[in-house]
Amino acid sequence: MNVTLRSGIRFSTLLTRIRSTWPLLSLALSVSGAAAEAPVAVGSRKQLFIDQRFIATQRNVELRQNGAQKLGLILDEHGKPSLETGHTSRVIEDQGRVRLYVGAGDLYVLESDDGLRFKRVGRSLGRGELPTIFLDRHESNPARRYKLFWLQTKIPFDPKTDGIFAAYSADGYEFATVGRVLPFLIDNPAIVDWDERLGQYVIFTRTFDYSSENQRRVTRLVTADPLQPWPYQPGDPKQERLTLANAPPVLSADSEDHPHSDIYYNAATLYPWAQDVYLMFTAQFRHFSPERNPYVRPPRQHWEDFGLLEIQLATSRDGVHWRRPTREPYFPTGLADEWDRWYAVMAPGIVRRGNYLYQYYCSTGRTHDSAFLRPEYEKSAERLGGIGVVRQRLDGFVSADVDHRGGWLETPPLVFAGKELRLNLDTGAMGTAWVELRDASGRSLPGFTLADCEEIAGNFIDQKVYWKGRSDVSALAGQAIRIHFKLSRTKLYGFQFLTE
Repeated sequence: MNVTLRSGIRFSTLLTRIRSTWPLLSLALSVSGAAAEAPVAVGSRKQLFIDQRFIATQRNVELRQNGAQKLGLILDEHGKPSLETGHTSRVIEDQGRVRLYVGAGDLYVLESDDGLRFKRVGRSLGRGELPTIFLDRHESNPARRYKLFWLQTKIPFDPKTDGIFAAYSADGYEFATVGRVLPFLIDNPAIVDWDERLGQYVIFTRTFDYSSENQRRVTRLVTADPLQPWPYQPGDPKQERLTLANAPPVLSADSEDHPHSDIYYNAATLYPWAQDVYLMFTAQFRHFSPERNPYVRPPRQHWEDFGLLEIQLATSRDGVHWRRPTREPYFPTGLADEWDRWYAVMAPGIVRRGNYLYQYYCSTGRTHDSAFLRPEYEKSAERLGGIGVVRQRLDGFVSADVDHRGGWLETPPLVFAGKELRLNLDTGAMGTAWVELRDASGRSLPGFTLADCEEIAGNFIDQKVYWKGRSDVSALAGQAIRIHFKLSRTKLYGFQFLTE
């Protein structure tokens, strides 16, 4: 059918014209939408590729978790493998000294200059179960710089008197008790930190699901003062533990995890060297049972809460919504004849020395509740248990990876403050990286094109980007721009606009 319209144009001719202009109309709408997209304010803070925030479009790019390198046991002051063992409560750096607080009961302190060699300082804090400590850099009162939290309880638990208690200190050694801050039995460290983004304190600890075998979850509480009673919702007064009714979870084992597993500890850490980076180094706990694991050797001849624990990584931008890049371990547990087999729990906190980060974990060399996995392994290890150290490159937890076939990624519109663009990336010897700056609509900016960019190749923590010998991008500061990365065999960890 060929209908003539009142304008004198045949309908078929009009349809042909619409079809011929549709690609241009589509492009115009796309550009208009891109231009209208609200830019992300990055200022001069470092930005990491822990998720899709800075990947608007891409080809052949994959976000990958990067495991930590095991360095073995921490060393004593003589450089020999340390004999220290025990739950690693937290690692803190204060005035250039690394402090490792150790103990599931009475905390004691190890100190180090380099994060590898440690020495006891002869100080014991003398508090209750599963204590954890926090150096509060936001605190204006120097007498309260350090804050300590622990579980204090009797058998049976008394909700009128027992629960989580708090104390404060000027030096991290001598503490003054404040009193109870939470009236629940939480057999899990309460990890407190100052959240600059919120302007409040956040507390990550355990919440309990009585209805599930996989009972342990991670919750997050928010308070203006962690030395005052912590907020929670009313629940069943007959339940002594903090439950989902009192505090909903922010992270749980899910359908992709082993069906008989949950999250034992969380080791939450607010990463201080980049913007909006929250990390958890979760102790994933796979439960045994006499039916599924009849070969386990109970040490006291009766079945307890046996199982294996490994450390995994979770990331977040706000501390509420968490992403688990993979279900692989952050580092492998030991072999059957090694001290850290079958069990690993991370200490909250990270220490930086130059281009590397150090983290600490403990192991018993047995399963949870101290069983041997099989009879033949009872004497297979010369040593069981200790405190280990792992090393990670600065900002290296997750990267945007492109393989040898090549690829690219482009950020959403950004607004920055600064003079130079710096990159944390690793191309090795065979890979390359090129950078182009574009306007919010995706058009190349003169002087900052791929053709102008000087090749970037090698392994760098902080590499400046040059365009024909120029690195000054300050003329674009305050404008909405996109960064286009053309990559081959590259791991891209992060970027930052710096004033110097």
